[in-house]
Amino acid sequence: MQYFRLFTFLTILALPSISIAQDADEDAQKPRLDVVERAKEISEGLDQTQRRHFNVMYGNYNLIQVVEDVRDHIEMAVDKCGDENPDMEEAMDTRFEAWEDAVEPLIDEAEANVNNMIVAQDYMKPRDIRNFFDDIEDAREKQNDAVKKVPVTSAEACQTLLEKMDETQANMVRLLEATLISLPRAMQAQDDEERAEAEAKRQAEEDAAKAKAEEEAAQAEAEAEAEEASDEEEADN
Repeated sequence: MQYFRLFTFLTILALPSISIAQDADEDAQKPRLDVVERAKEISEGLDQTQRRHFNVMYGNYNLIQVVEDVRDHIEMAVDKCGDENPDMEEAMDTRFEAWEDAVEPLIDEAEANVNNMIVAQDYMKPRDIRNFFDDIEDAREKQNDAVKKVPVTSAEACQTLLEKMDETQANMVRLLEATLISLPRAMQAQDDEERAEAEAKRQAEEDAAKAKAEEEAAQAEAEAEAEEASDEEEADN
């Protein structure tokens, strides 16, 4: 239920003019449980670094879907408010357009980060990850279909929605910047540092082995020269 709880929390935060009821339909829950189990299986087959990479990528993809759901529900509420309160329609449409202009570029950047993480990893075929993410989206759509969304379109509720869009825009921007953009970048930097350390260690071991081999070769050559000199001295005597 983690996805639904997060979705509900962010939606209520963003939409004081919408009520949400969940239909705990077993058929709607099964696809979500299937992808959760699949994610667990994938994670368990990875080493620590790979698991960290996968979990951030998987979690960020889910969170992007939640933010997009919230955006869609705000748009639905704005449309309904405009239908029921024509005198508010222009103000609500203008404010929502500004809300989208602030949030959409960050969604695009977050999605680009997830795509970069897919390309950067080597523990799964990119196609398999994208197919897995498609399964997540299918499960999300089925679960959303089982959730009844009822916009409250009284003038008071719509005015509250209009006023809350300043706050919810800031919340979505902060969420996207902190969780979906900064975290993957920080994790990528950590991965790069670990790879650099591993490469430095490998190079140091290779240099040490080479130096040892050269030392042993030089020692063998010196011993051979000493033996040859000794043989020549014996021959002279």
